Amino acid sequence: MFSLEPYTGELKNHDGWVDPEGNFYACNYEDHWRFADEMCKKNKYRLLSRFLFNLDAEYTLEVNGWVKISLGRIHYHQEKPMTKKQIDTLFDYFVANGKDMKEFNRLMAQQSA
Repeated sequence: MFSLEPYTGELKNHDGWVDPEGNFYACNYEDHWRFADEMCKKNKYRLLSRFLFNLDAEYTLEVNGWVKISLGRIHYHQEKPMTKKQIDTLFDYFVANGKDMKEFNRLMAQQSA
């Protein structure tokens, strides 16, 4: 299950989404597309068709500046830089999960490229 309200608990061992304001929304790995679909409806985002199956809502969120965390990996629309608030949340996520900071630094290098 998931909530359309920001998650305020521990970031350790959670997948989810980070909005442009840096709010983290927890959801299970298999619920990313369901969350994206519901959040697109809530925010009245027009679905951008690019993929088959249920990935259009995920792509739409990413184009609108959301960052997806799935199995500890970061996915975002690389043509749109992450916000400072998103970067701060991702830093906290990496620290909470004991992740290798090389991956975080790689993400930051992509932001300035």
